[in-house]
Amino acid sequence: MARAGVSFPAGTRGGGRTGWVVACAAGVLALVVRWHLVGGAAGVRGYHGYDDGVYFSSAVALVHGRVPYRDFLLLHPPGVVLALAPFAALTRWTGDPTALAAARVAFMAVGAVSTVLVTRLALRWGTAAAVVAGTLYAVSSAAARAERLTLLEPLGTLTLLGAVCLLLRARAPHASRWWLYAGGAVLGLGPVVKIWNVAPVLVVVAWQAWTQGTRSAVRVVGAAAGASLLVLLPFAVAAPGALVRLVLLAQLGRPRSTTTTGERLAGISGVGTALAPQPAATRTALTAVVCVAVVVAAVAAWRGRRGRLWVALLGTQVAVLLAAPSFYVGYAAFSAAAVVLVVAAAVSLVPAGGPAPAGYRVWAAALTVGALGLPTAALRPPPPETLAVAQVRGLLPEQGCVRADSPGVLAVLDVLSRDEERGCRTRVDVSGQTYVVGDRDDRGDPVPRSRNTRWQEDAVAYLTSGTAAVLVRTTGNGFDDTTVQQLHRHGTLVRVHGAQVLLPRDAAPPHRPAAHP
Repeated sequence: MARAGVSFPAGTRGGGRTGWVVACAAGVLALVVRWHLVGGAAGVRGYHGYDDGVYFSSAVALVHGRVPYRDFLLLHPPGVVLALAPFAALTRWTGDPTALAAARVAFMAVGAVSTVLVTRLALRWGTAAAVVAGTLYAVSSAAARAERLTLLEPLGTLTLLGAVCLLLRARAPHASRWWLYAGGAVLGLGPVVKIWNVAPVLVVVAWQAWTQGTRSAVRVVGAAAGASLLVLLPFAVAAPGALVRLVLLAQLGRPRSTTTTGERLAGISGVGTALAPQPAATRTALTAVVCVAVVVAAVAAWRGRRGRLWVALLGTQVAVLLAAPSFYVGYAAFSAAAVVLVVAAAVSLVPAGGPAPAGYRVWAAALTVGALGLPTAALRPPPPETLAVAQVRGLLPEQGCVRADSPGVLAVLDVLSRDEERGCRTRVDVSGQTYVVGDRDDRGDPVPRSRNTRWQEDAVAYLTSGTAAVLVRTTGNGFDDTTVQQLHRHGTLVRVHGAQVLLPRDAAPPHRPAAHP
């Protein structure tokens, strides 16, 4: 006998051909949106910020024999490094930019697969719910901004959705117990990508215990723990103290960012990164409308005993995002799947009857996609390429080691793997060194980089230790006037569109970059 919250409408378990058509169409739409957001064929090989490059550079370091935590700093579990390792290995044959582009396309495909899974999960509540869930997730700015790059959140979403699908499959009559273990194992892969994923794991385990019994939940926990240990154990053996210190304690000790609750809710709802930039009042109003709509949907879904797991997950994930020390655009993907599934569950509770040619539920689905899809649609054109790659490369010496304040730019310039082969020991997270060498306040937490003298001195020492350095970060470094003066004293800073190249004073560049406006 099925327990409350796990029964499904008749005829919607498999979905048939229509269900797969809807799911695949949503997946294709998701891929198109993410390809557009990255900037197409040119943008997929370009520089897109700090974190994307940190994870890819970590994987390149790994395939060249350096172990995270032991040989270089990494502030997250090793899951993303292992996922990117096959693409990092491509650098031996294709060069860094092509390998990075392949990794980004693979993560876009992860987003497309997650869209298919979201659609299939909602299909249990009917075709209208599947259309709502698939379309909203495909165009969700909160999801798409992260799933166009090699970030942590896409993998976390995939493991959560995949695990729930497998656990639901285990509930089918005469299903093998291995489906249960498979669901638990996939669930356990989430926390080895980002420790925040422990929160949804706990919710899913509680849901399993509530709906299927304690013994079933214990089996899920055992499989999840086994999968997590399988990934973590080799790194824990290589550097046990460093892994705990960097992955757990450093994350808990992060200083609180200045991002307000309103700004976080704008990101979670998708409004903060959607369409063209809006005036503050418009953004606030849109955020309020979307948030109220989602809350109403959550209440309706819970009272209607439809999608209660996703209501619980939504509340938990939003709470984590609001309480977390820091918040960046990509973080909003953490709760994106729960948002659309809660809305889809609510739509499925609308009575199916109604005037021709469509019933009330179809009209509700259409209005939901239009009303919520518009402010959260990832339609803002990508920014133009800001880094003059050819000009910067023309300034770099062929010999020695090239340093950078953001490791991703070294991959874009095709010098990252070359430097690893030369034993240059590229620093994959310059900012993260705050947790190793930086000043601490009275509570033992790192001092912000703009006021962290020890970190700035260490950054100068690193950036001036090679034959050249590329500086591309405009706000993340927080270099003070003293640090800038030290860099100027060490060498010549050549300004190129989107970057500054630091060269020793006695070293002439191979050829001068072309003039730019």
